[in-house]
Amino acid sequence: KENSVLSLKEYPFQRRSDEEKKRIKELGPDRPNLQIQQQSSDRGRSYTRCFSGTSYGKRSWLAGCDVSHAFYCFPCLLFQSLGTETLWTTTGVCDLKHLSDKNSLHSLVNQSSEGASQPKRRRLLSPEVHERIATEVCDTILQHTMERFCFTSHLVSATLLQADRFEQYTVAFPEDALSRTLKAYPVLNGSKLKTELSLIYCKEEFRTCCGAVDLLQLFKENNLEEVFSETVTLLKILITTPMTTAEAERCFSTLKRVKTFLRNSMTQERLNALAMLSMEKRMVTEIIDFNQKVIEKFASQKERRAKFIFK
Repeated sequence: KENSVLSLKEYPFQRRSDEEKKRIKELGPDRPNLQIQQQSSDRGRSYTRCFSGTSYGKRSWLAGCDVSHAFYCFPCLLFQSLGTETLWTTTGVCDLKHLSDKNSLHSLVNQSSEGASQPKRRRLLSPEVHERIATEVCDTILQHTMERFCFTSHLVSATLLQADRFEQYTVAFPEDALSRTLKAYPVLNGSKLKTELSLIYCKEEFRTCCGAVDLLQLFKENNLEEVFSETVTLLKILITTPMTTAEAERCFSTLKRVKTFLRNSMTQERLNALAMLSMEKRMVTEIIDFNQKVIEKFASQKERRAKFIFK
């Protein structure tokens, strides 16, 4: 038999042709009836152990030889190398009493080696499939990008309150920018906002403002918030709308540095103050005599020394 132990010993598996190797793998291990009898004793009682066919059923990798009447490892016979244990390839196992002890570790090694010797193969894709998948991925990325940045109509509202354009707007009112602003912010009253903007464009006092913050500050100083209510609402929207997320991210980074593990018991008021000092560092350094003012403020507070009473 091609799959017998004697055949594999005389003519190793590595030297055979591909057709013979395929037939041997399909046949599996040779499992003849073995003439094995072994005298054993247990607790003063002697008995005879004989070969049983159930030994093959419990171990799918086990092979037998009807000439040497011994057990062999079928995978080791096929793929034996320099490090392969000779007991299972050359000598054979005849000890029925300790067969389970001898093959327990060996079976685990064979199972792991069989699993490692047959890695999962990736399915090869044709160039057409690769091109189709790449096209779908690119289309998905472009679609999500367009959806993410489709809401840009609110950005044009900033052009309505640019002081350097007020003189130009007195000649040609920005109807398109106003309509897009009203579409982005339906809460605004369009007719009233147009009337207020027309008045702002005509006055020289408003053309000296530098930005939306200065214009809003001018309205507050002159008590014009009720007169230009819609413009004030639009200014508040423009001032509070963040252009980027850098400031919010900087706040979280500052909190990690300010409130450490050792400062975990810090109150909310102190945390807010330290975080504001850290985030607005440049503005603090530009304040004249800031350190002196802090010292004077601290010195003007009431005395807070602890009183120690010794008994």
